[in-house]
Amino acid sequence: MFLVQKRLFCLLSCNKSTVHVSSYQLCSLFSFSTAEEHSSNHGSNFTLVDPLESCELSPKEAAKRAKDRFCEKELSSSSPSIEFFMQSGWSDAQVMKLMQWEPRFLHANVETLLKPRMRSLQDVGFSDTEIVQLVSSCPTLLFLRDIQSRIDFWRSLLGSNERLIKASRRNKFLLISSVARKIEPNISLLREGGISEQCITQMLVAVPSFFCRTNKCINESIKHVEELGVSRDCKLFPHALSAVMTLSRSRFDATFATLMSFGWSQADSLAVFRRHPVIWNYSKKNLCDKMTFLMKEAGCELTYIIYRPVLLTYSLEKRLRPRYEVINFLDQNKLLDKGHSLLSVVMLSEEKFRNKFLFLLSKENFIAQYDSYVVAVRGKHYVVVEN
Repeated sequence: MFLVQKRLFCLLSCNKSTVHVSSYQLCSLFSFSTAEEHSSNHGSNFTLVDPLESCELSPKEAAKRAKDRFCEKELSSSSPSIEFFMQSGWSDAQVMKLMQWEPRFLHANVETLLKPRMRSLQDVGFSDTEIVQLVSSCPTLLFLRDIQSRIDFWRSLLGSNERLIKASRRNKFLLISSVARKIEPNISLLREGGISEQCITQMLVAVPSFFCRTNKCINESIKHVEELGVSRDCKLFPHALSAVMTLSRSRFDATFATLMSFGWSQADSLAVFRRHPVIWNYSKKNLCDKMTFLMKEAGCELTYIIYRPVLLTYSLEKRLRPRYEVINFLDQNKLLDKGHSLLSVVMLSEEKFRNKFLFLLSKENFIAQYDSYVVAVRGKHYVVVEN
């Protein structure tokens, strides 16, 4: 088994991001040994499973199968680096994921590389749990010599370990991008453009990939957002910039076309972008389904939606439709003392909604309707508190 692992580890280590293994290599890899033959001889936590049933695989399929088999159970404890991570408090699942993302750790020197780098993270104030989270989000970080200076730079901008970890999870290249050549010039560009420090911090957490772009790309995106009527001092500027940066121009323009296909004017569409740029993150199907529901099932006038575009930001299946059906049922059964607008109902917190409206279903013993709502929203029962 050790020889099998050694061969597989060599294949995995050839390329950090993609494993290219031919079907012939996989056949030779498993031709002399199986997990069953040696499982009794090893007390290891990590082993390979049964050999591939068939080697008639394309290179892409073979690579994926090899990677899946690599972490099917647990790796051999013969690797000092694996033992080190285990002793440092990492779980089996966390170690498996780490080795998948960065196979170089299998051969990393514990004394000269791993221990010093992990100690550096402890010295700058990260707890053991936070170190696991940070390294899991950016494994390559441990191969950098200037860990402390990078952490100090990012934490000075973001203000806390929690926000740094959150930003790193959203963009695994953030911490390893060149601070001097890319990050600092982009931040300076925003500052020179009059964007506040608070806004920059929000963007770092919400759209960290933005800061890894080229200056030209950022300049063009800022200009585009301003042309759409969102000023740099607006609190929604980061969200508008995110929509412009993360979507292709054709996808971005397609959202305008989708809204206009339901009768929105160009001015209406621009106005909603300035108020709720997050709507541009939804797919065409998502927006079409919501508009169709609101107009045809809920009976909303187009002007009602245009002046209340926040409706389009709520989930159709977990918020809009289930709440509408509850209110409609209560209204038909004359259980409401007054009319309630759809927006006012949708915007209620879940707790307020269930105590105000689901309570009526439970009180009147309409269990089927009650269960239907609960399943749609969460898939489990709530305890309804009487007012």
